[in-house]
Amino acid sequence: MTPKAPAALAVALALAVGGVVPATAQAPIRIGASLSLTGTYAKLGKNQHEGYQICEKELNAKGGLLGRKVQFVVYDDQSMPATAVRLYEKLITEDKVDGVMGPYSSPVTEASVNVTEKYKKVMVAPLAATTSIFKRPPGQKRNYVFMVISPAEVYLEGLLDTGVKRGLKTVAVVNEDTLFSKAAASGAEEVAKKKGLQVVFKEAYPKGNTDFSALLTKVKAANPDIVAAATYFDDAVALTRQMKELAVNPKMFGVTVGGDLPEFYDTLK
Repeated sequence: MTPKAPAALAVALALAVGGVVPATAQAPIRIGASLSLTGTYAKLGKNQHEGYQICEKELNAKGGLLGRKVQFVVYDDQSMPATAVRLYEKLITEDKVDGVMGPYSSPVTEASVNVTEKYKKVMVAPLAATTSIFKRPPGQKRNYVFMVISPAEVYLEGLLDTGVKRGLKTVAVVNEDTLFSKAAASGAEEVAKKKGLQVVFKEAYPKGNTDFSALLTKVKAANPDIVAAATYFDDAVALTRQMKELAVNPKMFGVTVGGDLPEFYDTLK
């Protein structure tokens, strides 16, 4: 977490509880969240939980928010959208929290936001990057959810920019077949075409996949200069490890999620 992150979370919390007025009894402002503390997204979900805990601690050390202490109420959704839906229902209707913060990942947020919209509860979604979440078909905006990070469609743009500057010509795009990763892969393909890169291979793999040998055999045959992978943590690790095992050696390789974590490199040692 960067030094500015708790301050950014504080701003997000102020937005999430914008309709709350100071209570005479000075009860804490309770903020509900469903997080991926176990399951596929646990690595990042635990980091998100740590961020919420730091935010709570630092806010309360400075007197709280709106003159009241802040208390997070957090449940484990096991990285499952359906579980998160039930938990946000519980947070709003049973726990009666004053505000809610978003879960980890676009797939879990996409499911959860339907609950917060139903109850007209503002949700600040700090770790959902797929732009389609923040709209409602046919193109109508959702009214109570707010996006605060870069859109998924530009996550791999820096990799491709660097490749173009180095004179590279071709790219393979691979992605997990889930909401965020599909958006990131589509964005990468679009950016590649705009920058004059030839997309020589593009394929998705199912969530939870651990054997990338067939996919990587096809990538190797396409012989791209760049491999752009729209991943989460576990598949990023497996993909990177198996590329080495199968001698898939592009001039550049990048992932969307995972490569920024120390655990990524520790796991690959």
